[in-house]
Amino acid sequence: MSTAPGEEKAAAAHRDGLQEADSAVQLAHDVDETVYSPWSKGLLKLYLVLVIPYLCGCLNGYDGSLMGGIIVMDSYQNVFKIGLVGHDAGIVNAMYNIGSVAAVFFTGPVNDYFGRRWGMWVGAAFIIIGTCIQAPSWTLSQFLGGRFLLGFGVSFCCVSAPTYVSEVSHPKWRGTLTGLYNCTWYIGSIIASWTVYGCSFMDSPDSWRIPVWVQMVTSGIVFLGVLFLPESPRWLAAQDKYDEAARVLTIYHGEGDPNHPMVQLQLREMMNQISSEASDKKWWDYHELWNTHAARRRLICVIGMACFGQISGNSLSSYYMGAMLKNAGVTEEHKVLALNAINPILSFFGAITGARMTDTVGRRPLLLYTIVFASVCFAIITGTSKMAVDDPTQTGAANATIAFIYIFGVVFSFGWTPLQSMYIAETLPTATRAKGTAVGNLASAAASAVIQYSSGPAFEAIGYYFYLVFVFWDLIEAVVIYMFWPETKDRTLEELAEVFEAPNPVIKSLEKRSAQTVLNTLNATHEEKWVGEV
Repeated sequence: MSTAPGEEKAAAAHRDGLQEADSAVQLAHDVDETVYSPWSKGLLKLYLVLVIPYLCGCLNGYDGSLMGGIIVMDSYQNVFKIGLVGHDAGIVNAMYNIGSVAAVFFTGPVNDYFGRRWGMWVGAAFIIIGTCIQAPSWTLSQFLGGRFLLGFGVSFCCVSAPTYVSEVSHPKWRGTLTGLYNCTWYIGSIIASWTVYGCSFMDSPDSWRIPVWVQMVTSGIVFLGVLFLPESPRWLAAQDKYDEAARVLTIYHGEGDPNHPMVQLQLREMMNQISSEASDKKWWDYHELWNTHAARRRLICVIGMACFGQISGNSLSSYYMGAMLKNAGVTEEHKVLALNAINPILSFFGAITGARMTDTVGRRPLLLYTIVFASVCFAIITGTSKMAVDDPTQTGAANATIAFIYIFGVVFSFGWTPLQSMYIAETLPTATRAKGTAVGNLASAAASAVIQYSSGPAFEAIGYYFYLVFVFWDLIEAVVIYMFWPETKDRTLEELAEVFEAPNPVIKSLEKRSAQTVLNTLNATHEEKWVGEV
């Protein structure tokens, strides 16, 4: 009995599908059974590559402690006379983020059209120009203009650098490597705070300008260094340059072997999921950020992380450290600057420890436990600040306030600093990663501008009672995270599509990754349900 042509084609397609599924399952097991070392030749090369995008994190951190420090310096106040709190102090701190907001709708298209490297280059160029305007200024308007351009440039770096790091990082250590990007915020902060502290002893009316000029060092290194970096393999894949993408993965993930299981798995997943017709080819098209259930769940995570990362009380210890210490009864200039300089050092150690924990403990537990503890810290700081202000002789209350400001910084940096950029980059697919990160940067800059401006008048009006806002707000954040933010560890960037496409992404994310995850990512099928874990 002869078989109809249509049935023969269907049978052939079925056999091909089974063969593809078997191949996918075998590849998943090969990836799992391969021994990986964080000190291999390829990974060591990757670490050197990541130095340049990590410096972009330093640029952002430098300004955080720069303004928190120079605003306390007499030489700065003698020129601008803006005080520590109030409208003028608020607008000076907020202008940096106003510049970031203005850049948002340029950052995504530049990254999508020209690549992640050139996004970092453009950002560094604007930072250099902004520094050259800000440092020699004698009027507040010129100073604000320089800060606007600094924020404009940093917006490019804050989109390009974490996107680049997440896309080139080895999947086995993506959490640690991407988390370390935001930890470098504290390196910039440490350099700024100690530079300001040292310059405070100079008997010169221009002593405040030196820390501003130093800002050009890291931006200059980024400006030149990006020219020697490889492009992101996922951006290359999105441009249909799969041969170039394969070469990058082979060097940094495959130890020089193009047939390495990790190289082949990522290439196959990229080929299946990255479209040459996606919205990243159209600079005006942002609809893929919200056009599906999965996209909207991703967007909740992006905007939530962007906003929560700025309005959880952490900006107070960066931009308003002087006001916080004044509430604790500490006003002497050198002591304030010394305490301001110690804070980022302690926070840095918390951040790098937290970065390593992202791949072991996971993203959700770190965020949940630390934000609840942050609420407790602010409750204690409110009480001790009241005691110190009501009775200046109570040095114990003042010391307790300082201690819990430091404890808050360490705890927040442990759980949130490594994840602020990483979680946003992880939750977005390649087609919308640059634009989604730009939207996240818009939300972050807007939230930061609001909190930085409003904190000045708030401290002026209600003093330490302002801390109570964060006592309750941080608990609200914990509820939102528990309900809506899925776990992202132990999956490649492409495999996270399965999580966000589920009816309940949070529940799906807590299931263990299996060979079925790879099959789903590759759109392959198998006759038998695979239950073995990868």
